[in-house]
Amino acid sequence: MDPEAFEKMLERLGPEEIDHRNQSQHELNLQEYERFKDSYSRGECYLCGKPFKTISKEKPCLHWLLRRCKFKAKDFPKLYREFDYHQIESYLRWIANEERFQGNINDLKDERSEKKVFQTTIQWKNIEWTFECSESDYQGHEGTKSDFPHFHFQMRIEERPFIKFNSHHIPFSERDLFNLDLVREKPDIVHHDFGPGGSGMQEAVEIEPQDIVENTTLCEDEAEATYHIQTMIKADKEPISGDAIVAMAEESRKTGKPMASLVQKYLGESVQGSTVVSPSESVPKIAKRTARKRNNQ
Repeated sequence: MDPEAFEKMLERLGPEEIDHRNQSQHELNLQEYERFKDSYSRGECYLCGKPFKTISKEKPCLHWLLRRCKFKAKDFPKLYREFDYHQIESYLRWIANEERFQGNINDLKDERSEKKVFQTTIQWKNIEWTFECSESDYQGHEGTKSDFPHFHFQMRIEERPFIKFNSHHIPFSERDLFNLDLVREKPDIVHHDFGPGGSGMQEAVEIEPQDIVENTTLCEDEAEATYHIQTMIKADKEPISGDAIVAMAEESRKTGKPMASLVQKYLGESVQGSTVVSPSESVPKIAKRTARKRNNQ
């Protein structure tokens, strides 16, 4: 595709028409997401309408990847021949976010290799999926059987390999390449996401820290947390009151508010404070693909 031609087309449409089309698409996405959530709550797949525990080899469906049915690794090609990269990752992101919003999806740019076009690990219950594409994958490995734009996929169950990265060179669809080319060539005018339920940790850390502090609640189980919030306070003149600290901790325990959001209320202007918001330790690590020598295969 020609990114320059696409940009000129957007200029011809104008901002009002672009906003209208974006809003219309957003409303359609929300309707689809609500159908997904309703089906998920019943243990059913919104794509095929069947329970997660069922499988029909004649009609491949993405819910096979949840491994609630008798899906075998050898049948994986049936899925990627039917569904493209964006469809597969969107579906698994939506699934993961039903268990824990954002915190089950590690798509952090800071943890991604600079040589990767994308690198995302998604966790749900006892399953972990990873999508990865390097620059050489995107260009195709010239002189090999995989000389076409492709990505790699790994699936682990109970931390044990089920589908390995190098078992498949999965071709991108034309739609995949169109979207990826646009985002890579025109990041200032084109933004791509995975729908209303597909947000991961990258979007989570792009929220203003003060908004996070003011709008999050404590988790009793750190495994369910999206953020780790650490606050450091320093007395400016008078010593910090121990009673104030105890009262602040008590309100935090009762209300679920982070202590960072209560510093002003209990300690006022008498202290200097700084708060660091970072991804929770329970956010899955991005699984890495081990490089290996190619033998023109």
